[in-house]
Amino acid sequence: MSALTEPAKTKPGSSQSVITKPSLAKRLLRVREAAEYLSLSPWKLRRLIQDGLLPIVQASEGGAWRVDVRDLDSFIEQNKRTELL
Repeated sequence: MSALTEPAKTKPGSSQSVITKPSLAKRLLRVREAAEYLSLSPWKLRRLIQDGLLPIVQASEGGAWRVDVRDLDSFIEQNKRTELL
């Protein structure tokens, strides 16, 4: 069984298996979703993008911005502090 698929489920009272769709985690998030992921406002996230602190994926010129979850996780790791600023 692949890590991307859920196991087959059995209906109660039946020996028949029910096939389920693959469980795919979303890797590219919209700005609003990425902001929620970082507990920021969408405006603050856009500022981080415009300042070059967070890369985006853009399919075409003028297209919607998408943010890779891996980049968000990297941003979190790079900004962890043990002392207050």
